[in-house]
Formats: sequence, C-alpha cells, structure tokens
Amino acid sequence: MYRTSAQIDTLGTLLAAFFPSLCTQLDLPETSVQGRTVHALRLRGGGGPERRGVLLVGGTHARELMNPDMLIELVVDLIVSYRTGNDLVLGGRTWTGRDLQVMLDSLDLYVLPCVNPDGRDYVMNVDTLWRKSRRDNPGTPCDGVDLNRNADILWGVTQGQTSCSPCADTYVGSGAFSEPETRNVRHLLDTHRVDSFVDVHSYSELVLFPWGHAPTQTTDPSKRFTSLPTGTCQPIGQPGYQEYMEPRDLQRFQTVAQRIVDAIAAVRGRAYTPEPGISLYPTTGTLSDYAYSRHISQAGARKVYGFTIETGPWAGTVADSFHPADPEPVKEDAESGVLALIQQTICAIELIGSTVLGSDREVDALRRVRDQFLATTAGGREWIALFERLQLPLLTMLVRDERMRRAAAELVTAAGTTVTEEDSVLGRETVDRAVSVLREMDTGIVSREVRTGLLAVARRLQRAEGRTVGETLRDLMSQGPDIDLERGR
Repeated sequence: MYRTSAQIDTLGTLLAAFFPSLCTQLDLPETSVQGRTVHALRLRGGGGPERRGVLLVGGTHARELMNPDMLIELVVDLIVSYRTGNDLVLGGRTWTGRDLQVMLDSLDLYVLPCVNPDGRDYVMNVDTLWRKSRRDNPGTPCDGVDLNRNADILWGVTQGQTSCSPCADTYVGSGAFSEPETRNVRHLLDTHRVDSFVDVHSYSELVLFPWGHAPTQTTDPSKRFTSLPTGTCQPIGQPGYQEYMEPRDLQRFQTVAQRIVDAIAAVRGRAYTPEPGISLYPTTGTLSDYAYSRHISQAGARKVYGFTIETGPWAGTVADSFHPADPEPVKEDAESGVLALIQQTICAIELIGSTVLGSDREVDALRRVRDQFLATTAGGREWIALFERLQLPLLTMLVRDERMRRAAAELVTAAGTTVTEEDSVLGRETVDRAVSVLREMDTGIVSREVRTGLLAVARRLQRAEGRTVGETLRDLMSQGPDIDLERGR
C-alpha cells in the first residue's frame, strides 16, 4: 500500500527520464546516515532563468507514511495534466488544466518526497511507530535524531516538545544541522530561489505557520530570536516572551493558510485549522520556522514563507492515524492543500515583468511601494490583500489573451515608472487608460468577487486623477478598499 523509499526514488527517476522537459532529478549532496542516496525533483514548464519557487518536503518523521506518497503522486498529476491539458479532480475540488499549467509555467517547484529514507524503511520493516532518523547516538543505547528539531532556529532550546536527551522522540541531535538529512533541506534553500516552503506531516488536520517557540506580536521589533541564547538545553527563560513578526508577513501567513484550508475543505468537507505552530505545542529547530527565519538571521537571505501541514485526523489509534488502512482520502485532501499553496506563490506582476517586459525594473519599483509603503499600514495591507485575491483569476485570463496581456504589461510599465516620482501628477489620460484596461478585464471575468474588486480599484484610480503619486499613496495607506463596494452592495 505504501511505497518504500526506493520505490519513491525509482518513480522520480522514471519521471525525469520520460519527461525531461518538465521534470529534472536533482542529486542532493549528502547520503542519509545509513548511506542511501537522496534525490529531489524540479518541475517547471518552459525554459529561462530561475523563477519564484516552492519547496515541498515530506517524510521528515519516519512513521508519517502518507505524505511522501502524496508528494510523488502530486508530481505525477502535475506532469500528466500539463501534457494532456486535463483537469485534476480531487473529490469535490477540481483543479483545471489551465490552473495547473499556469503553476508550472510560472514557478519552479522543488519536491523532496522523503527527507528521512532510513527511518521510513525502519518503520516499514521493524517498528511501525518509529519517528526519528536512524543516527547511532554514541555512548547511549538510543538511536535517532528528530529531524524536525535539528534546524538552526533556536536549536537546543528545550521549549515545549524539544529535548536534549538522545532517548527522547524529540531529540535535537548533537548540533544545529548535525544531520545529513536536514543539511539536504538546507542545501535546497541555499542553492535555489524558494519563496514558499511546506513540510508535510501527520496528523491533526492543521495548517501551521511561524512561530513555534513563542506567541507572535507585531509591535516590538526588538524581540527577535537572534538575541536569545541557543544550545542551552533549557527553555527560553523569559516569562511572557513574544516573537516579533512584520504585520505584512503575519497577514500573508494567515491569508495563505486560510486558502489552503479552503482548498482542503472543498475535497470532502474536512475542516483543517490554520494557526501558529505554538498553538499545537511549543517547538524549536523546526524546518518550517527555519525556512522563514533565514531572512532575519542571515544577511541577504531571501524571505521564505514556511508552513507545516498536519494531514489526517485522529483515527482511534496512533498507528491508524499515522498510516491509515485507506490513506487515499487524506492524500487527496493534502494534495489540494499543497496545490493551493503553490498557486498562492504566483505573482502576476512578476510574471508579466519576466515574460512580457523582459525586465524587473518596473516590478522592483512596485515591490518597493508594496513593502515600504502599503505594507506599513492597515489600510495599505487591505489593498495588498485585495490584489492577491484578484491576481490569480486575472492571470488565468491573461495567459489566454495576448492582447490583454500586452495591455496589462503596459499598465505595469506605466505604474512602475510613475511611482518612482512622488511629486508627479496622475493626469486624466493615464487614469483613463488604466480604468479602460480594468473594464476590459472585467468583461472576461465570471466571478462576482473579482468583478467588484476590479470596480473598487477603478473607482479609487478615478479619485486619484489630478493628485500626486505621494498623495495617492497616502490615500491608499489611510483607507483600504470600500468593503460594501467590493461586495457589490
């Protein structure tokens, strides 16, 4: 029923051999503790430079057998759909062939189905509930490191479900990234452009995001994990400590987690819960928190939004919860959730910049406006959220329509050029052209939510006529979209 690590690896090799234009097998630099070769897969449609990326990993904990199978089956489904144009039906949720094509044409997907092949084989042959790697811990009768406590984010701080005891299921290892299996994950983050990360676990029907070691707050930037001692084998030791996160990032985590939850619920009605990792229990050294923390602790590191999905419900016994007799429904839930994460990583403006304009200059200017202005106020963040809701349906339309794609590129160019001059005035011709393109887009949209969102943007553009760029930005930052208008009332 469940594939061995060798079978997963063989299937990946075959996919790369038969579909080289879509799938590449990546040799990871380190074998497992017991000498097994570990591979990842890269999926992408078309050529060109490295694009926005998503890294999917599973099998970090050995006994969670469903998730490596789900990830390799996801690769198969994406390749088949891309080649045939067929929709992917997961219970009550249909992912159209066009949706899946846009994902592979827009992003680079990196898939490491089984982080911990030694542990997986031990579960399938010896101990069905083994959790850790198969590391021999010298000087003790106990084996194994918890690979999801071994990353360099407060490593060795025994907050909650984290232990320095080699015999514990949550043993941190001898040092941060002491294990070849976790170093392989770090290697993928180091050597590829990754914007979103998910580590798929079992069980509890949760979608988790940082932080795992402390509650999140958005007001005091001095409270950073980088100021806390590590390797202490003690808890944090600061009563009431709360970890800072930029408000824009918290909004992003909450929004994407909810969309993952919605995509899962559409399959067969399962109600996953989106929440910070600490809401399950406190942890340190986890891979998803590490993925996100890198841009804080490492100068020049890219910001990566890291998630953990806990697949499946309590099924009456621990064994049945980790590896149910019929895992197919749970795998379909999880696959739909992962597809939602992939889809939410697409950035329409970046795609237009790279495929139509052939330049990132205008895109970089708009990104600065988003991050340095809009993201700093509640009203501005509402505009960011509105755009993120609109961009995917619009992108699907733009992929089909060359004329509209060119018109959208013209808007991106004009906007990217204009926002660099804060004192420049938005004239009638500029505003009328932008509103005209939005109305043309509106005629090709079925969704009422998208149409009313476009109307909200058009109305605010009309209000900007005759104002300077600076005045318009301050207006957007002070007041988000009209909610009643957005709902069409």
